[in-house]
Amino acid sequence: MAQTEKKGGLLRKSSASKKPLKEKVVLMYDEIFTTEDPSTCNPRFWEELFLMKVNLEYLEGKLEALDGEELMKIKDNINCLFQHCIQALGEEHPIRVVNALQVPR
Repeated sequence: MAQTEKKGGLLRKSSASKKPLKEKVVLMYDEIFTTEDPSTCNPRFWEELFLMKVNLEYLEGKLEALDGEELMKIKDNINCLFQHCIQALGEEHPIRVVNALQVPR
C-alpha cells in the first residue's frame, strides 16, 4: 500500500504511477488567486472554505509570491477573503471561527 505524504498542500502517493493530489483547501485557495470571483460557480464557496483546516504554509507562500501588479489584479478576491473571515468570526460554528482566525495571521 502506498504511503501518503503531506507537503506544501500536496498529497503525494509514494507510487511513481500516481499523480500528486492537492488538498481541497489548496484548490480553493488557488481559486481565490484568480481574477474571477470564486463564489460565482459555487455560491457556498466561503462557507465551505472556513470548514476546512487552514493551510498557512501554502496560503502565505501564494501571497508572498505575488508582485504588486498581480496583487492588484486579485485585490477584490483578497478583500473578499478577509471580509468573509470577519463574518465567520460572528458565527456559532466553532470550526469556522477558529479557521477564520487563522487566515489573516
